[in-house]
Amino acid sequence: AAKNDGRNYVSPSGVSFRRVSVWGVVVRKFVGEESTMLILDDFTGTIPVILLGDLRNVEVDEGDVVRVIGMARERNEDKRIIAEILRKISTEEEILHRLQNLLTLLGRKPPEIVEEEVEVLDVL
Repeated sequence: AAKNDGRNYVSPSGVSFRRVSVWGVVVRKFVGEESTMLILDDFTGTIPVILLGDLRNVEVDEGDVVRVIGMARERNEDKRIIAEILRKISTEEEILHRLQNLLTLLGRKPPEIVEEEVEVLDVL
């Protein structure tokens, strides 16, 4: 698990980071007056993703597979992501990510992937 050093997070391998890129299935969606929270399951665990501003209105439903780029945050030892970019991903892209994760877990280097240019649903 990543540790918070005050400004950044540090991965178990020693990499310092602030922004994260995650993908997973939206398993729960909570809509509030000022924000929307998605619970994202990446098949290793779940994490809350907070949508603020215009991102609150993005058409995302439970069961959709999404990719999120955002700031990693921690409050009272609860980790969350404040989304900056959110987009739905295709079935093919989901399968590719699962394959990459499986190869990583097996200790094999995934093949290099060149991602196509994609339409971003919204940017904060």
